[in-house]
Amino acid sequence: MVEIPYGKRMRPRYWRFLIITAVGIALVAFALDIPWLLITLIVLGVLNVIVCVGALYVLHRQPHTVSDDELRLRQLGFFDWRIPTADLGSAQVAERSHKGQRSVEVIGDALVIQSLTRTNVSVPFREPQLVDLGKTGAQRVERVEFWADDPDRAVREINARTT
Repeated sequence: MVEIPYGKRMRPRYWRFLIITAVGIALVAFALDIPWLLITLIVLGVLNVIVCVGALYVLHRQPHTVSDDELRLRQLGFFDWRIPTADLGSAQVAERSHKGQRSVEVIGDALVIQSLTRTNVSVPFREPQLVDLGKTGAQRVERVEFWADDPDRAVREINARTT
């Protein structure tokens, strides 16, 4: 199994949130004399710290992976899709911007797993696949587009297992 990291673009954003939250908690603690508001803001700040640390952990510990049997695509612990390599066509580097509303959604005939509105790897399917993202129900897709920190390596690793 080969890891395909995808968090390089998102990690700095979570680190900024973490730093801003820590500074905000400290400022609120020194500036407020209203106990109930102080406690409320500190609790919300601590929850935000937990979310940011959790996101950083997931980005580091749960990358996309490819093995001889499957391509496993993830998005921050909220999305995890395993695609048999026998169902994949030839992957290619294809950097694109997306105007999607969600980090994982069907746009046109593609399942798009974007990183800050961008993807850089496109993998067609040999046969259309059904993907169910919840609210929209099952939809047919002909390819998957996702972000990889090293798209050339990701394409090489995927193609080595699909040809």
